Amino acid sequence: MKVVFKPGNAYEEINCFDFREYDHGIVLHDEQGYNIGYVPHEILSHIEPHSGEEVAFEGGEPPERADEED
Repeated sequence: MKVVFKPGNAYEEINCFDFREYDHGIVLHDEQGYNIGYVPHEILSHIEPHSGEEVAFEGGEPPERADEED
């Protein structure tokens, strides 16, 4: 997957295999499970799956999170 973030005036990207989310940001991992980076939530833009990594949801939409408000 590709993690896109904006630490300053320009967007940057990091390709990673997996990530773990924590209270203040996400830690990126490579295929062997090693940490390859950290992105704080404040500068995180979005995460894009590579081709073949996309997940199809029933009904076409992901389920609603319990902590999201309407």
